[in-house]
Amino acid sequence: MRTVSRVDYDAIAHLYDGQPHRDKTADPEPRTFLVRRAATSRLSILDIACGTGNQIAANRLLAPDALFVGLDRSLGMLRQAQTKMPHGFWVHADGSVLPFQSESFDFVTCQFAFHHIPDKAGMLRAAFRVLRRDGRLVMRNLCPQAHPDWIYYDYFPEAHALDLEDFWPHETIATTMEAIGFAAVSVELEHLHVEQDLRAWLDTVRRRDTNSQLMAISDRAYDAGLRRLEHELSEQGTPRTRVDHLCLLTVRGDKP
Repeated sequence: MRTVSRVDYDAIAHLYDGQPHRDKTADPEPRTFLVRRAATSRLSILDIACGTGNQIAANRLLAPDALFVGLDRSLGMLRQAQTKMPHGFWVHADGSVLPFQSESFDFVTCQFAFHHIPDKAGMLRAAFRVLRRDGRLVMRNLCPQAHPDWIYYDYFPEAHALDLEDFWPHETIATTMEAIGFAAVSVELEHLHVEQDLRAWLDTVRRRDTNSQLMAISDRAYDAGLRRLEHELSEQGTPRTRVDHLCLLTVRGDKP
C-alpha cells in the first residue's frame, strides 16, 4: 500500500487556481443538510483536503454564520487558501489523522480528494469520530470503475491503472462506512457525456499540471499519449471531436 500522495501539491500550489475548472459554486449538499437540520447553535463544517479553499469560499455564501475549517496536508495549498480568507481556519494535517476533539463538527466534506489519502479507512474513522450526533459526511469524486472510456484513459492508459489502485469502488466505500457506524449510507452516480473538441483538449493536456492523473503517471506514459494525440490530429480525415464520458460519485453517511 502506498503511504504518500502520488502528486506533490506543494510544487504546483501557486499554479493550481490558474487551472481549468477550479472555480467553485456553492455545494448543494451542505444546503440540503442545513434545511433538514433545524440548528439551534452555530454550525461547524470541516472540508478535508480543502486545497486552495475555493469550495469553502463558495460554501460560505450558504451559511455565513457557520464555522468553516479547511484541512490539507499541503502547506503550499493552504498558503494559497489563506490569501483568499486571511481570517479563515486553515489546518495543516493528514486527512486520516484529524487533530480535533471528538464530536466537533456537524458536517464533514471531502471533494475530489479521497483517492489522494493513503489511509482511506483511517480517514473515514476519523471523520466519524469528529462528527457530532446527527452529523453528516459527504464525499464527491470520480468513479473510474464506471467510466473506463474516459478520454484521459484512452490516451494515457497508465492513468486508468493507477486510478483503479487509488480510487476505492463505491461498494467498498459504502461497506466500510457502514462497518464504522455510519447510518443511511447512500451512493449516487452521475454519468456525464460531453462533446470534446480534441484540438482544445490537446492544448489542455500539454499543460500537465491541469490534471492529477497526468501528474501521477510516468513521463514516458505522458509523452506517449501526447505524441499519439498530436499524430492523430495531424492526419487528414481524423475526427476533431468525440463524445467523452465521465462518472461522478457522491457518497453520504450520517452519524446516528
